[in-house]
Amino acid sequence: MLERDLYEPVYNYLELRFRDRLQPARGDLRHITAITANTGGNATGIWSKPDLCIISLSRQKYGLSWQIDLHGFEVKPQGACSVQSVHEALNHTSLVNFTHLVWHVGDWNESRADCSTILSRCSHYGVGLITFSTPGDLTSYVLHLPARRHEPSSDAFDEFVETRLSQDDRTKLLSWITELRR
Repeated sequence: MLERDLYEPVYNYLELRFRDRLQPARGDLRHITAITANTGGNATGIWSKPDLCIISLSRQKYGLSWQIDLHGFEVKPQGACSVQSVHEALNHTSLVNFTHLVWHVGDWNESRADCSTILSRCSHYGVGLITFSTPGDLTSYVLHLPARRHEPSSDAFDEFVETRLSQDDRTKLLSWITELRR
């Protein structure tokens, strides 16, 4: 299976399962999920294109302000994940708050050398690790390691949104931000 064939099933996982991790227990969440692998133009660099993203606006029930976060997801098919994949995901931290490696691996076993190496490198760099064995089966997705927060520059964040989200998604996000600033 090719990497691009995994984007839609991973998108479904993000929409139907992962976003629950972003929802405050008693607060509010607004989010946009997008496939971004082929956006951003050619001048953005080969390792600066997360395959998918979620941009979220969240607020605690008794919070005074909204938090905006950008999650990037680097997808790797079976047989194509390596330490280099971790570094590719790590590079996304110049653009996103949280970066995740999403690996299609049919036989995850933490004691296996390749699995333990990937897990160790992700842990070292603060890259989240999600694996799945069956792309269309949402119950096969496992979050092994949550991503640590990174702080891209405000300009890099804005550039990501401007160059990687569709016009409709940018309009929706801007309308939310405008509404919430009042």
